[in-house]
This record gives sequence, C-alpha cells and structure tokens, in this order.
Amino acid sequence: MGAEPGASVRDGFPGQVVLVTGAGGDLGSAIVDELRDAGAIVVGSDLRDGPPSRPPSGAPAGEWVACDVRSRPQVDALVSEVVGRHGRIDALVVAAGVARWAPALEVSGDVWDEILAVNLTGAFITAQVVAQTMRRGGRPGSIVMIGSWLSESPLRGLSAYSASKAGLEMLARCLALELAPAGIRVNVVAPGVIDAGISARVFAAMPGRREALRAAVPLGALGSPTQVAGCVRMLLSGAADYVTGATLVVDGGIRLAHGPD
Repeated sequence: MGAEPGASVRDGFPGQVVLVTGAGGDLGSAIVDELRDAGAIVVGSDLRDGPPSRPPSGAPAGEWVACDVRSRPQVDALVSEVVGRHGRIDALVVAAGVARWAPALEVSGDVWDEILAVNLTGAFITAQVVAQTMRRGGRPGSIVMIGSWLSESPLRGLSAYSASKAGLEMLARCLALELAPAGIRVNVVAPGVIDAGISARVFAAMPGRREALRAAVPLGALGSPTQVAGCVRMLLSGAADYVTGATLVVDGGIRLAHGPD
C-alpha cells in the first residue's frame, strides 16, 4: 500500500487513499477508524447517505460516498469520485456484505440472488473497477476482501452466505495471480464469530446461539471488530508486502474445533 518494504505496521499510511465499502456496518466502520487512525485518507461507502459515526479524535476528516456495489454504474461513479478528489486509490477494502439465515431447503431464489449479488458479484465489480484504475495509474496497490470462517466450516442455516464467502476466497486468489505483475496485492481477512454486526442480529433472533458459539472458541471469547480491523491494517501495510493470494483467518481458533452445528 505504498509503504517501503519491511515497514512496520505502526508506521501508518500518511497520505494514502483508501476506499472502504460496507463502511456503514460495525466491521466496516471499525476498519475505517483503524485506517484513519493510521493516517490514511479514507473514503467510506455504503448504501446509506452518510457515515454512522464521527471519525476518532485526531484522525483525518472523514469522507463518504453512497453506493450500491451491485450496480456497476454506481461503482464506476464511486471510483471516479474518489479519483476526482484525490487523484488515485492506493488501497481497497471490500467489506460490503449481507447474510440471511434459513435452512438450505427453504432459501428462496430472491435471498440466494441477493446474497451472491452483494457478497460475491459486488466484490468482483468493485475490485475490478478499482484495480483497473490502479493499473492505469501505474502504481502498486493493495486489496483486502472480508471473507468468513464459514467459507470452509459450514453451519446450518447459512448455506448461501457460506457459498458466497467460499467463492470470494477463490476470486481473491484469481485476482492476486493476474494482478501481481502490476504490483497489486489481493488478500482476504476471514473473521470468525464477531460479537457485532451480522452475528449480533443472528444472536438476537436465536437466543442461546451466542453462548454456544463462544464456548466453541478455543481462545475463549468472541471476536471484536477492532481485532479484525487490525489484521486488515496489517495486510495493507508494508509488513505484508510479500503476501498476496492469502486468507488470514481471525477466528480465535473456532474452525479448529468445528463449532457447534
């Protein structure tokens, strides 16, 4: 992400331009705050018209552009707006995502289409448009996509979500291979059970699920958005300048225990 090889993650990203989709969610907003705190110029984007909260004290002023990642014209407009403001995009974080709980035999076509459209097709559109912009500018760049531990550890009721995240990991590896000659790295951060956002809504609908999942985590606790955001920051930094096509699982080890079914 424009950092010198071997740079520490603590060196920050002063002046680097980062676009974060899905910035209105708990995880996306934590990523925005983490990168702003590191000195990056962060443009957040989501369906809503404005950010959910103010940036942390001392961080650069926040920016926001509304966008539906399922729409290529809207993504084109988003990227053009960011480049028009700042002249370039150094890094992209794809955090836009949705989940719907339903047994596999009850998932409707509309629900399946929505989840795949946002989580996989939207990720592809956004990464493709941003990478094209990076390559035209002749600058190296970095893309981090937010996956999930459920890409390889299925739970009942989340078939569409799990399939979308498994596809996302392969998409990232394909992009990493093809974009490497341009100096563009592509990686995935795969959170486990995070006590916020999508998981929090599942817990509200299914009493008892939170404690059952917490008990399955070898490290003994559910994850937080800030823990995931720190790993995104690391993969964007010079500390990871030789890492591409990788998936960093941030799950407290729950995939090792296979979790409750």
